[in-house]
Amino acid sequence: MSTDTLSTRARVKPTVPIAFGVFVVYCVLFIGLMKSSGYTYDHIFDTAESTNRGAVLPLLAGTVWLILFLVYARWDHVFTDPRRLPMRFWFWIPPVLILVAALLRFTGVSWGPFTSAHLTAILAAGVLVGFAEETLFRGIILRALRNGTRHEGAVVLYSSLWFGFFHLTNLINGSPVNAVLNQCLQASAFGIVLYLARRARGLLVAAMVIHALWDMSTFAYGVHATDGSVLPLVSFALSIVANLVAIVALIVIWRRRETVATPVRAQD
Repeated sequence: MSTDTLSTRARVKPTVPIAFGVFVVYCVLFIGLMKSSGYTYDHIFDTAESTNRGAVLPLLAGTVWLILFLVYARWDHVFTDPRRLPMRFWFWIPPVLILVAALLRFTGVSWGPFTSAHLTAILAAGVLVGFAEETLFRGIILRALRNGTRHEGAVVLYSSLWFGFFHLTNLINGSPVNAVLNQCLQASAFGIVLYLARRARGLLVAAMVIHALWDMSTFAYGVHATDGSVLPLVSFALSIVANLVAIVALIVIWRRRETVATPVRAQD
């Protein structure tokens, strides 16, 4: 059930400090369980067991926390926008390119070595990361940032940078510094792409689907890639173009100075 239909009154006012608190609890649950699995980031998706212990369980715990918070807090417009926002035709380009890139990367996966249990675990991890991270960053955090006088360009920039810097947590799980910094930059731009996916129809579920497909293709390709296929390279090129176009879209949105303030009254 969408929290947007639960109540017109919030038990907790949507603010950035509250969103930050939700973020911190999510990080503690997610990173703590991932670290306790005993698998480093580069080997989390190697087997069904490592995927379940290192990704599915931490993501499931984080998802439960987010749902419990939203049910209690009763924030509106987490999963839907309060109104349709202007969508230039080329704003569609980044989400569509990322969707195509994800599908192309699937073609570069060698599916033979996967067991059914392993594939099921990767599917579950992809679905959970799409739901949890979009609910947190393009849902709760974006909703909190919109509550006030910030224009939409600032909301997009801050939520996307927040999403990018979240990936610094991979340092805790053994990822090299250079790789993590590169991931942070790419994730920040990817956050803009996912925002555009939400903006297209005013529905967070669109961003969830694209995020889930992208990560599933990343997990699977990272474990068993097909030798000699050029399609994954095409996929990478498309993702770079998508990120660059998304940055241009952010500049356009920033210059419009539009606001999407959606204040709610706290419950008496």
